[in-house]
Amino acid sequence: MNTSSTLLSVIRLIRPYQWVKNLFVFMALFFGGRMLDTSCWLPVIVAAACFCLCSSAIYCLNDIIDAPYDRLDPDKSHRPVASGAVSVPVAAATGVLMAVAGVAWSIAALPAGATMVLAAYLIMNVMYCFKIKNIPLLDVIVVALGFVLRVVIGGVAAHIWVSQWIVIMVFLLALFLALAKRRHEVILVLNREKEHGRRSVDGYNARFLDMALCLLGAVTLIGYIIYTLQPRTIDQFHTDYLYITALPALIGILRYLQLTIVDNASGDPSRVALTDGPLRLAAIVWLLLYVTIIYLL
Repeated sequence: MNTSSTLLSVIRLIRPYQWVKNLFVFMALFFGGRMLDTSCWLPVIVAAACFCLCSSAIYCLNDIIDAPYDRLDPDKSHRPVASGAVSVPVAAATGVLMAVAGVAWSIAALPAGATMVLAAYLIMNVMYCFKIKNIPLLDVIVVALGFVLRVVIGGVAAHIWVSQWIVIMVFLLALFLALAKRRHEVILVLNREKEHGRRSVDGYNARFLDMALCLLGAVTLIGYIIYTLQPRTIDQFHTDYLYITALPALIGILRYLQLTIVDNASGDPSRVALTDGPLRLAAIVWLLLYVTIIYLL
C-alpha cells in the first residue's frame, strides 16, 4: 500500500466528519449571548480543536477494539482497521499521538478546569470502549455525557456561565440521538438475524426505543420552551420572544423521529445532520430566528 493511500486511510480512521459534534463546544458562546465578544472566541476555538483531537483518539481506540466484530458486519467491515487498510500499531500510535496533542494543547492554552474536563472525557470514553458500550442504557448515558462535557469545556475555556437548562437539554438531546442510533442497530440485527453485533443491543428492542425516543423528544422540547420563558433568560437577552424558536425545534425533532422510525436512517447522526435537507432547513431557520431575536431585535 502506498503512502498516499495509507494517509487517506488514517484520515478515515480519525473520522473528521464527526468533528461536527464539537460545535457543541460553542454553545456556551451562543446561549451566553457572547457571540460578538471576540475575546471569547480564541479559547473556545482551541477547546473545540482539543476536543477534535481527543475524540479522534477515541475513534482510533474504538476501531481497534471493535475490529473483530466489524469484520463480520457488512456496514462496518470497510473501516480502516477492520479492512486492514490501517494496521493496529499505526492506529494505536495515531490515537496516542492525537490524545497527547489534545491534552498538551489544552494544558498550554486553556484554564486548568478545561484540561480537567478534557481528561474526564478521555477517561470516560476509554472506559466506554472497553466495557460500558456493552451495558444497555449506561452506554447511551455516557455518550450523552460526552456532549455535556463539550458544552462545559466551552464555558470553562471562555469563563462563561452555562445555564443548567442548557446542560439538561443538551443531555436529553444527545440521549435522544444515541437511542435513535441504537434503534438503527437493533433493526439491522433483527433484519439480518445476526448475533455478532454490539452486545448492548441485546438490552433493547424497537418498541422500547420508539417509546423512549418519543418521551425524550417531548421532554427535550418542553425543557427548551421552559428555558425560553425563564425570567433569567428573558432578563439575559432582554426579550420574551425566544419561545418562537420552539417551532423549528419541534419540526427538527419530528423530522428526526421520522428518519428514525419510518426510514430507519439514524445510524450515523453526524451524517444525517449534514445530509438531510429538511433537517438542515429546520436547523437553519431555528438559528436565524435565534440570532435575529437575540442580536438584531
